Amino acid sequence: MTIFDDLVQGITKEVSKVQTRSQEMLQSYNLVNQVKDLERKRTAKLLEIGRLVCDKYQRTADVPDDLLKDKTNEIAGYEHEIGLLQAEIDSLKATAADPNAPSSARTESKAGYTPTPGFECPRCSAPANREKTFCAVCGEPLKRGGDDVVDVEPNIENN
Repeated sequence: MTIFDDLVQGITKEVSKVQTRSQEMLQSYNLVNQVKDLERKRTAKLLEIGRLVCDKYQRTADVPDDLLKDKTNEIAGYEHEIGLLQAEIDSLKATAADPNAPSSARTESKAGYTPTPGFECPRCSAPANREKTFCAVCGEPLKRGGDDVVDVEPNIENN
């Protein structure tokens, strides 16, 4: 019976691996579709802005600058969402491609953990989420007294 038990256990283990991989692929597929949808919306908004600018300068139509600013803010929002989704896709790919990835990284990718672009842990320099209190990798506090600890992108001040 032990040979039969070993065979059943081996098959069960392989089926579990296939199920896990198919779930990761499905999640990645859904994220890619969300990115494509946001890119279509961004492109449509860019075309709309182009038409408004053309109307304003070629047809001397009255197009308020506030309207153009609102449209560009919508585009910036789409680009921000695309960046977050792309970071999540990259995280999924990294953990799926690396069988030796730490279990914390696999758990984060399955839980939908998304790091904030340009924000990292002060201790281990791992990408971190600005809205989380602790680093998911090393446990270091990410906020002290309500302030964010580390911003990767430098602030350039005009003198």
